[in-house]
Amino acid sequence: MDENIPNQKPNMEYYFRLGVFGLAMIFLILSAFQLYISIESIIYTWFEHQYVPIVRSFVNLAVLVLSVYIIRLYFVNK
Repeated sequence: MDENIPNQKPNMEYYFRLGVFGLAMIFLILSAFQLYISIESIIYTWFEHQYVPIVRSFVNLAVLVLSVYIIRLYFVNK
């Protein structure tokens, strides 16, 4: 649906684009979870067991900082 035309009814193309966007977002979320799980496995493989909690905390901190930055960039500033 074009934002510039106020009284335009949603058509099939709008619903198709909305569906493709929703499907892409689902795949994006699933891929992000799989990436996070894979990074956890890599940490357990590459580092000695006594260093795993330290590396995991740095990875979790990086994910937290990135998430806050993205939320602030796209949602708070609007």
